[in-house]
Amino acid sequence: MLKSVLRSFTVSRALVALFAALGFFLLSSAHGGISAPLAEGPPGYLSIWYQWDAQWYMSIITDGYQWVQGDQSNVAFFPLYPLTVKGFGWVLGGRYLGAGLILSSAYLFVGMCFLYRLVKDDYGEDTARRAVWLLAIFPTSVFFTTLYTESLFLLNSVAAFYYARKGRWAMAGMWGLLASLTRITGLLLVLPLAWEYLSQKNFSLKKVRPAVLWLSLVPGGIFIYMVYLFFGFDRPLAFAETQATGWGHELTPIVGSFTHDLSFLINQSETWVIYELPATALIVVLTLVAVKKLPGSYTLYMVMSLLLPLTGGTTKSMSRYLLVVFPMFILLALFSRKRKVLIAISTLSLILLAIATAAFVTGRWVA
Repeated sequence: MLKSVLRSFTVSRALVALFAALGFFLLSSAHGGISAPLAEGPPGYLSIWYQWDAQWYMSIITDGYQWVQGDQSNVAFFPLYPLTVKGFGWVLGGRYLGAGLILSSAYLFVGMCFLYRLVKDDYGEDTARRAVWLLAIFPTSVFFTTLYTESLFLLNSVAAFYYARKGRWAMAGMWGLLASLTRITGLLLVLPLAWEYLSQKNFSLKKVRPAVLWLSLVPGGIFIYMVYLFFGFDRPLAFAETQATGWGHELTPIVGSFTHDLSFLINQSETWVIYELPATALIVVLTLVAVKKLPGSYTLYMVMSLLLPLTGGTTKSMSRYLLVVFPMFILLALFSRKRKVLIAISTLSLILLAIATAAFVTGRWVA
């Protein structure tokens, strides 16, 4: 297992570094993604990763949480990732950006190990190898490398499912808690994990045991954060408030998200719509296929991972959100049994990954 995962991890991260270098030297800098200075003054080859949401996490690490009513503020970002970066950065003498880049890659590697083991148990080693490879080279997998939460959330969510499939509910609940302390979408895990529990009991209530109560830990991460926000700002739902007022993420009918984005494309020529809508279509199609191909808990997780972003008023960032929807990569691995199909999918993914990485490190919006 380790050899296979290490190969996919090393090759994919080396390619991301190559694409970043090419983008940095060949493209002009847009400067749009850097929103705050870096006090630590890192060398140029590290600072290119400090783009967009990375500055919000860095502000939490260096200055703590701030609440600005009616505007964007860093309380929108959950605490586990910046806490771990702050701790490791302290060990490295205050080099927080370097600490974040190292941890993001480490989280990705461990997450890939869990995914390999999860897929191997159900579908065999060949499918597991393809799944971790296709995950590692997905077009937006650049976010696994930078100062974002994707790699940590992938690790937490896959580990929760891995232990649930093994019937180890205490471990599943604790990993789920870490997931909901990483991102609000961690709350989604409680329903598919409960479905997994019931499926292992043949949906017989007579077979339900107290072990299922471990799953009540899953929303614990959000509860912990809400308690902190209550005592710190007297606003336990500050993360939701700032998302609504600062970023305009309000509860919207699903159709409204599509009409909103199409309007942006037509009236304001926002190019991100061109790739976010196909990304949304991809998960819609794969979710429909999952009904017949995957366990019910995986399908439910895909459905919820699709619906929650779409109720936020836009498909923006959907191509990045897909990174952590691991059942999608199981399906892609199953579809790519033939070498020609695998080569075709890999080639397309790598081309799009090169474009996305070059765009990101030069300050352009990606997802």
